[in-house]
Amino acid sequence: MTVNMDTLVGNPTTCEIVRRDKENDSTVTLYFRRPPSLVDARPGQFLMVWVPDVDEIPMSISYSGHDTAAITVQVVGEATHALASLHPGDRIGVRGPFGTHFSLDTSSPLVVGGGVGVAPLRFLVHELASQGVQTTVIVAARTSHSLLLYDLPQVSGLRLEVATDDGSMGFHGLAHELAGALMAEGVFDMVYACGPEPMLVSLVRLAEESGTDYQVSLERIMKCGCGICGSCVLDPTGLLVCKDGPVFTSSVLAEPSDFGMFYRDSTGRRLRF
Repeated sequence: MTVNMDTLVGNPTTCEIVRRDKENDSTVTLYFRRPPSLVDARPGQFLMVWVPDVDEIPMSISYSGHDTAAITVQVVGEATHALASLHPGDRIGVRGPFGTHFSLDTSSPLVVGGGVGVAPLRFLVHELASQGVQTTVIVAARTSHSLLLYDLPQVSGLRLEVATDDGSMGFHGLAHELAGALMAEGVFDMVYACGPEPMLVSLVRLAEESGTDYQVSLERIMKCGCGICGSCVLDPTGLLVCKDGPVFTSSVLAEPSDFGMFYRDSTGRRLRF
């Protein structure tokens, strides 16, 4: 079988940054001219982003419009620092989109984002709003200074709830604690989530206890983004987060795996959360 290498590796394209928004103390959103390869990008998919002279890293798509797309960068290391330091007129390399996406088959969803995990959920929320779906969203962070709210307060038909670990804004507590309270008072037919994996484990437990379907987006170290390197494998299932995810459904995560227990570092070493 003939393999189209451009398609396999995500049609590498150089893109110009056209806008830079500072979201909070450590996070910026970079908007760039959308290449043809992203016309059919879906919420939950990701890109491999090349930072010139530094590195290539996976980034969720936080926005996709007619002419522009965006990624949201939280500064955690050398590559993200270099990426977040770019400005309009600078260029980045983009491959993708890669991976699975969120299904929009819902009429009463609860969307839960923790930290920079809100990024792919912003794209999802806008897609749900465009279909007229009344959506409840929880945005959670350690403090009010690290919340990632974007333009969510202005989205039509959206119920927005905020949770902070220190109580500096909104609900004083963790995302899953607020989610549990909302699930006790209302009926949801789907839970969407992205964020720290311990948070996801707690949300999955809540969803399973209430009989609610769920879709969660996982984060793993990805070196290629297209299933070649195997660095993002989810043992013992053999599923690759870059190809079989990053969005996983309840039917997949119900199977025993490393979810919530182990991850691999950049050397491939298996570590506990």
